[in-house]
Amino acid sequence: MIKSIEDKGVGGIVRVRFAPSPTGDLHVGGVRTALFNYLYARHTDGRFLLRIEDTDRERSTPEAVQVILDGLAWLGLDPDEEIVYQSRRMELHRAAALELLERGGAYRCFCAPEELTGRREEARRQGRPYKYDRRCLHLPPEEVNSRLDEGRPYAVRLKVPEGEIRFQDGVHGEIRVSGEEIEDFVLLRRDGSPTYMLAVVVDDADMGITHIIRGDDHISNTPKQILLYRALDRPQPEFAHVPLILGTDKKRLSKRHGATSITHYREAGYLPETMINCLGLLGWSPGDDRNVINRQELTQLFDISGIQSSGAVFDEAKLQWLSGQYISGTEYASVSGELGRFAEMAASEGRLEAIPPPEQIETAWNLMRSRIHLLSDLFDRGLYMFRDPDTYEPKGVRKYFSGENI
Repeated sequence: MIKSIEDKGVGGIVRVRFAPSPTGDLHVGGVRTALFNYLYARHTDGRFLLRIEDTDRERSTPEAVQVILDGLAWLGLDPDEEIVYQSRRMELHRAAALELLERGGAYRCFCAPEELTGRREEARRQGRPYKYDRRCLHLPPEEVNSRLDEGRPYAVRLKVPEGEIRFQDGVHGEIRVSGEEIEDFVLLRRDGSPTYMLAVVVDDADMGITHIIRGDDHISNTPKQILLYRALDRPQPEFAHVPLILGTDKKRLSKRHGATSITHYREAGYLPETMINCLGLLGWSPGDDRNVINRQELTQLFDISGIQSSGAVFDEAKLQWLSGQYISGTEYASVSGELGRFAEMAASEGRLEAIPPPEQIETAWNLMRSRIHLLSDLFDRGLYMFRDPDTYEPKGVRKYFSGENI
């Protein structure tokens, strides 16, 4: 439960963001993070922004970006401003690192990667934790200039100040970390590329982000980021770290639990409102035991105070039940396009001889929607609505097909 967090929706405008990396599918964990940010923005009359963190040149692909955009569009989680692409802002990140060098809040590190690896291995052999020893911080200015004249490559490290870092997390309460536990971490690599830690702080500050709602696997990053906000003299946002999603075995949700990609759930025949309902109640509660809640109600009721501090279980069986609740109340007109897509699929796979006319699909839908859980079920469990059966169950034939008038 929330301990303390400033609601800037009163005196200012709440600005939140979803910042996925396009390195694969958009999973339900990421979608829930996006949804919580979206709901908080809508609840406070704020702004919901999208930033694509595509700086991993080897793994980030245009196709993966499109998967993210398509998934969010299907769910109706549309950003309020132009999409920000992190890879297009690298000069801004470098400028921030140079600003810190000028201020004395950062310094050049000429240590080669193999040197650092050797020191790390030596620390491991001695059974002690490794922490950068700051040897380049203490280089005389003339030595630094000499190495620069020689063209020696260098990284830029933050000079971590002494003292304790405290912040109030909207879910976990007050968190304290000693500055002695944090090494002088790298801001710019030797090739001049910015690290994640620098890029995310610079981007959030530049985008005017007021609240960062993200997974609690980022808690360990937060003290470092707070130090960067302070060093750059940028306003520090409020933080709320959401617990991870678990499988039914109470372990972190992964592919071993089945599909976790939002694309899969769309292709399987779930409605977007079903996913919004399910993920909206996954780790958040409106204060009662309801299982069915629509988007409008979620928007009206959502607040960070309802986010639970323990992991939430994603149950596929419950999702299917919920899907049935939504499908039974859905009119044909709102799903005709998706049903047409599933009809085409059934025809292409040979389960149907041809695509049924819309009026036949509508008739079947009205007869079947209270008895199915997925849109695709209409052309699976309800296939008999569109084609004659290939065989009959022998016992049924003897019982029902034996009359004189049959």
